Amino acid sequence: MSRKALTEGSLLMCAVVLIWGAFLPVSKIVLAVIDPYWLTLLRYGVAALCFLAALAWLEGRGALAFEGQAAKAWAYGSAGFAGFSLFVYEGLRLTRPEHGAMILALGPVNIVLWQWLRSRHRPPAATLACIAVAIAGLGLVVSQGEFARLYSGGSALGNGLIYLASWCWIAFTLGAQKFPGWSPVRYTALSAALGWLTILALAALASGGGRSQPPAPEGLREQLWGLLFIVFVVSFGAVLLWNMAVAKLGPLNASLFANFAPVVTILITVWQGHALLPVETAGAVLVVGALVANNLVNRRLAKQAEQLLATTAAPLR
Repeated sequence: MSRKALTEGSLLMCAVVLIWGAFLPVSKIVLAVIDPYWLTLLRYGVAALCFLAALAWLEGRGALAFEGQAAKAWAYGSAGFAGFSLFVYEGLRLTRPEHGAMILALGPVNIVLWQWLRSRHRPPAATLACIAVAIAGLGLVVSQGEFARLYSGGSALGNGLIYLASWCWIAFTLGAQKFPGWSPVRYTALSAALGWLTILALAALASGGGRSQPPAPEGLREQLWGLLFIVFVVSFGAVLLWNMAVAKLGPLNASLFANFAPVVTILITVWQGHALLPVETAGAVLVVGALVANNLVNRRLAKQAEQLLATTAAPLR
């Protein structure tokens, strides 16, 4: 990797981390004037159009075709966009942004556990140790040292909903493997477009049942900048910046940066005036430290695999 690629990729990931870190605190404020259904509807309605336009520009109009895979794209898009966003927003109404950020940060841990369950292949001991530390740290954060909070009260329900959201995003992430001929932009654009139809149907049902209602114009004007940030910067801009960073740094290096998004969330909530208990700080350090350590373990294993492959292939050259 050249120094230029390292510098550019690092700057891109710093921008992504700042955006992701600000996502939940800003969303918490915007949810005061617009409910989860309408926020999700507006967010991904605009983002889907942006992704489709980017796809047509980058890969040509032919890339807009579903090639007989519309049903699969709809299923994964519904999970990744409708499910993820609605669960996050409903949960965020009941819990604190920094707690939600910690739960979402454990996405890589959940992926490892899911792959272990499916393949019956136990991860390395170092990875399991990192997972245990991360889960323990998360318990300290969301319980604030009072473990009854883990299973009772509104915050427990909110944390549970955000945990479900993380699994929706994992399903969407792993779903990309079902479309081997599609680029990340194509998979995101087409699945987002179909997933938005699910959001539209759910919003219509919620509105008809009295659970949701259109936002008041004065509320939209009051939180216009926050709404624009969520719609354009988080939903569209951060995804493009992430893909650009991965192209320059590789997924392992980019993921190392991403582990610090919860730190940004914590700093923002402290700046907003929320007091952080010592036990929450300790838990956050454990979570972020475990995620970083796990990234370093994966980096070492990947390097060992490359060396083994090179040694094995040497006689063939």
